[in-house]
Amino acid sequence: MLATAALPVLNHLLDQAPGAHARLARHAGAQARLELGALGVAFRVGEDGRLAAASDEPLAVTLRLPADAALRLVHEGDAVLRDARIEGDAALAETLGQVLRGLRWDAAEDLSRLIGDAAAERVVGGARAAWAGGRDLGARLAASASEYAADEAHLLVRPAATAAFADEVDTLRDDLARLQKRLELLERKAQPIR
Repeated sequence: MLATAALPVLNHLLDQAPGAHARLARHAGAQARLELGALGVAFRVGEDGRLAAASDEPLAVTLRLPADAALRLVHEGDAVLRDARIEGDAALAETLGQVLRGLRWDAAEDLSRLIGDAAAERVVGGARAAWAGGRDLGARLAASASEYAADEAHLLVRPAATAAFADEVDTLRDDLARLQKRLELLERKAQPIR
């Protein structure tokens, strides 16, 4: 069921990525599995570089991504692929990695078919502005919350305060060690000679 839904989406993204089909076509007939946590989709690379449902043939490669990779992709981009675990054909895995890194959804292109070019650009531009505004708002809220927790509620300690405290503890330890040495010296001098 997942393959039925995922393969058309992947093929659509491949259609929008220049050269992706040509790179994949070099591995025509190879079968692979892409796993995202517990979800996975097995596919076969066609002669034209498009993906099709896998057959009963053995898999050439399995790419395993962490379960949170889809969420991290928005913030981390291609860095998510560094956490992938690969089993099987390294050449096919490298090609799949390159192709996956190059996938970008051109939402404006898809929307332009429905509402026209100008309106699609405005919708996508508005969505990007809203997304950026949401990220900015989230960052400002996080900064305000941490400032409140550190300065007002005294739930957190600022790194500078921690470093100053550690310096004071080091100084006190060193002073105590010097005092102990002086006391030992005085005790030795105060002992009667026999």
